[in-house]
Amino acid sequence: MQWGGQIKTLFILCFLILDIFLLRQYIDNQQEELSYNTEETTQEDYLATNLKGLDNIPEEPTKAATLNAKSKEFTEEEISEIDKLPNQKSVIIDDTMIVSHFDSPEAFDLDTTKESIKENIWNDEQYNLEDYVVDEQTNTYIFFQELDDPIYYNLSGVLMIKVNENGEMTHYVQTILEKTEEQPVEELIMPLTVITKLFNNGNISPGSEITEVDLGYHNLLPLPNGEQVLLPTWEIEVDDNTYFYINAVEGHNSNREAHDFVMEMKNLIGESVGTSAIQPLEEDWGGQTEINHFINQVLAELMSTREVEEEDDAL
Repeated sequence: MQWGGQIKTLFILCFLILDIFLLRQYIDNQQEELSYNTEETTQEDYLATNLKGLDNIPEEPTKAATLNAKSKEFTEEEISEIDKLPNQKSVIIDDTMIVSHFDSPEAFDLDTTKESIKENIWNDEQYNLEDYVVDEQTNTYIFFQELDDPIYYNLSGVLMIKVNENGEMTHYVQTILEKTEEQPVEELIMPLTVITKLFNNGNISPGSEITEVDLGYHNLLPLPNGEQVLLPTWEIEVDDNTYFYINAVEGHNSNREAHDFVMEMKNLIGESVGTSAIQPLEEDWGGQTEINHFINQVLAELMSTREVEEEDDAL
């Protein structure tokens, strides 16, 4: 009987210890959940007191695939279509880039019509004509190509249009990427987390407004002539004029400026002289000398800036 009582007491103590352990686990879990919810709420409240436009932050998507892509090489049939475009003289570099100059400037008014682009530029539907950035220094409009979503600042997937002081198109450069495969879907870092980091690091000033947030793709190391890995990227637009491009998988911040991008394209075209296959589309070209002269003229136009013009006026 004595042994039976001791065993009974031992069982009671074991169950009591187990109950205490389970109760402690429950309390800890409740505290962690409360802490997480409080932290999330505090983060949103904290941003709301310092930034405007938080209602422009999307809650979807939470996942996206990584894309592999390469520069599209134009076929003979496509080159023939390009050759038929009106009022322009063009060359094709390495079968992947169109460089064109309009014989006479073409009307360019994106606020009222995009017909001038549709009529004068091949395969214009590849680009997002509604959403673009402008290099104010050279008055060059930059339209990003779309592969499911926009591809930000990629020399191999862009339409650049040079516009003169009268608001007319004078030159354009065009490249196209084509998707080769799609990698597994990745969990994304959400925009609220990204914006909080940018604000805490001083990239976004108090009182600023988040005017738009979009998901697209970006390659941290552009490889114009080879295959590329395009990573999901958040475009954060602040105050309608400042843009941040954040890798939505790893969180890297890529600072890109429109003018730097135009100069990168200018350098890429310049490097093609004497090193790349350049195909003029008309038959009346006067050999390599005329081709080089044509490209140098285009480069001069791409390099011309409003600041230079203002300095010349002052002289």
